[in-house]
Amino acid sequence: MKFNIEVEATPQETRELLGLPDLRPLQGAVLARVEKQMLDAAAAMSPEGILNMWLSVLPGSSEQYLRTLGGFFRPAGSGKAEKAD
Repeated sequence: MKFNIEVEATPQETRELLGLPDLRPLQGAVLARVEKQMLDAAAAMSPEGILNMWLSVLPGSSEQYLRTLGGFFRPAGSGKAEKAD
């Protein structure tokens, strides 16, 4: 013997019928946290974020590295070369 029962119900009605909890508030909180982490990670990958990350792990003076990087963007023959420390 075979029975087929069709029930037309929304997901909310089905959860209530089966006694399952409504997880929408929890899901919203988790998704908000994931979104914040993704935005923070994207901000860390900005040029300034990458430079700060590199300078924080390199030994020595960060000012020295900034002067060196600044030298790359100075036009050739635009003045005296800075003395390296």
